[in-house]
Amino acid sequence: MAIKKVNLELTDRCNLNCTMCYRKSWSEAPQDMETEMLDKILNELVGMETLEEVVVGGIGEPTVHPRIMEVLERLSRYRLMLTSNGTFFTEDLMTALIDHVDQLVISIDGLSEVFFDIRGFELQVVIDNVKKLNALKITRNSKTPQLVFQMVISKTNKQDVFKLMDLVSELGATQFIVSNILPASLEDKDLILYSENDVPEMKAFYQRIRNHGLKKGLEVRLSESKLKTERRCRFVENDTTVINAKGDVTPCYRFAHSGTEVVFGRSKKIEAHSFGHVMADTLEDIWETDAYKKYRAMVYDNHYPSCTDCDLVDGCDLVRDTTSDCYGNMPSCGDCLWVRNLVYCI
Repeated sequence: MAIKKVNLELTDRCNLNCTMCYRKSWSEAPQDMETEMLDKILNELVGMETLEEVVVGGIGEPTVHPRIMEVLERLSRYRLMLTSNGTFFTEDLMTALIDHVDQLVISIDGLSEVFFDIRGFELQVVIDNVKKLNALKITRNSKTPQLVFQMVISKTNKQDVFKLMDLVSELGATQFIVSNILPASLEDKDLILYSENDVPEMKAFYQRIRNHGLKKGLEVRLSESKLKTERRCRFVENDTTVINAKGDVTPCYRFAHSGTEVVFGRSKKIEAHSFGHVMADTLEDIWETDAYKKYRAMVYDNHYPSCTDCDLVDGCDLVRDTTSDCYGNMPSCGDCLWVRNLVYCI
């Protein structure tokens, strides 16, 4: 299959320093995508006949990149999504959002006090920015961008979820995404709400979220509350690839950067995995390499071990990092919580 969706990380830099962010476990310095590299990528993307959708996002905050408005304009021929923390909106940027972006996904993890504790920023600034955007949409008689809000839920902020849904509904949201936290350090391992076994009270809590969304007219996309057998990778199934800020072509956000994650109390080293670099080959040529095609087939067909619920997991050295698994696959997806829908990816 050809590439249908590209997730483009313009920068892995961010103007915030959220408590639960994966960036806290990185050793690499943050950077913006270089000019020559971005030019090459944009020229390739606008000429791709099979491409349907582009997500401008990644682990950084794309609106801090100096060429963000140009990028949105160049890619507006496709279905275009922007993920953002909603803090860095100028009037010029809001105009570009209305003119070029189909869907705007804003991260919002709690009401005022909790939001500040997590993000170190005032929630009211984000609310005011959204209201200004909505007013400008009315002035320009535009229904886009559609507003989507995403919450990373944990024991720290779960008490805010229903009032937060009330708020985003009032702000005109069409969707509300609730993703479980994936801890980046052992300090946060006890913050998770999900479990390996069925917990009736958590199942009921997640069902209340669904029901509240229905009352508020929100399409709720909700992670699971417990580990289940089914495994589905949205990146592979949707013919999606990721280009990180360094120009590496990676299969998903998980392998875009090296860092640490904690899976049910086990610390795991994530090794970045690239199938090629955009300055060395075209994106389509990298997509068609034997290694990348073999990887996608392996994931799509579920030909990899289920490490998370394996009886030997506590004694296995292979689960300490993502280098390889006991089937010989490289990299290893056996512990991925995204494919279990415990963590939600866009």
